[in-house]
Amino acid sequence: MRRPAKVMISVLVLVLISLAVAACAAAGGGDGEDRTDSERPLLLFSIGMHIEPKGARVSDIVTGGAPPRPVPPGDGYDTNEQLYRMHAQDILAVAGIVENHGGSMTIQVQTPFTAMVIDSGDSLLADLAGRGHEIALHFHEDAHLGKDSESLPVETWCAVMAEEVDLIKQASGVDDVRYWSGGNLYPSILQAAACAGLDVYSDWKNPNTQSTPLALTGVNPWRPAGGTDGDDFSSLTSHDPDGAVTYLPEGLFDREDFASVRKSMKADENAYFEYLKDSLLQSLAAARTDQVNVFHFTIHPGEFKGDPADAFAAIDRFLTEVVDPLVESGQIEWATYSQMADAYAQWERENPGVAPK
Repeated sequence: MRRPAKVMISVLVLVLISLAVAACAAAGGGDGEDRTDSERPLLLFSIGMHIEPKGARVSDIVTGGAPPRPVPPGDGYDTNEQLYRMHAQDILAVAGIVENHGGSMTIQVQTPFTAMVIDSGDSLLADLAGRGHEIALHFHEDAHLGKDSESLPVETWCAVMAEEVDLIKQASGVDDVRYWSGGNLYPSILQAAACAGLDVYSDWKNPNTQSTPLALTGVNPWRPAGGTDGDDFSSLTSHDPDGAVTYLPEGLFDREDFASVRKSMKADENAYFEYLKDSLLQSLAAARTDQVNVFHFTIHPGEFKGDPADAFAAIDRFLTEVVDPLVESGQIEWATYSQMADAYAQWERENPGVAPK
């Protein structure tokens, strides 16, 4: 018996609808991947570079002008020009790789590296700043304040940090130095830094254990209510909407040694960058459209250099294979650390009274 024409047409329509729904699901329509750019979270991304205080002497502000402790020949930038030149070339090489991927770094310096730049008339930091990289402070407190630096008053910390900032400005020609890392076990570090003109903070790591509590991980910046002694983190992890300093978490990591794990994985660069990739993707998954989201990691001059004939290939490969596609898809955007803080400040203005975490 033949079916009525109307029944046949209805069946055909249902089949076409089913095929359309299936095609939509296959294209990602069922899992949210078809969201517009305005509906997709954006993760701000950068690389920081720490330059260590090789050969540093305690500031005259602390010693009162007493003779500085001698530095063994070859241990400091000012006593080993070859070491200084080698690290300067390493910094330029990595900066060039980052630039080739459309990015910029936050390069964190301190004496005696800055003093060497000034004394030699080197344009290194000025050139990097002119190419869009942020020049900032990496502050090893004991190198500049001496042992038991946590016992010194805020005024002394402020004066020595300001001294370091002034040298950075002289060495780089920049007028505004805003970011710092270091001084992590000094409970009054936020007051000292703000006094020295700094307002962006990150890279908290216990210098004794080389670890970071997971309470400080995440992707959303905040304004800490205070510092920490390394045991009590209640102030550092609490948000103060009137706080003078913005804290930038490094991302979503699942182990407390994430900031130093590169050392244990030094023999296997692929393992480190695979861990970094996993952490970046987890951070991207945790990003929110109604918040500012950030991710950054730290390297040092000469790290991941590998084969001199193909220097820093591991960094280049990570940016090519992992970061570039996410930038192209609009999920990641390069930003210096201060630009991340500025994005957070803009978010605050647009969302008054809303807690960031």
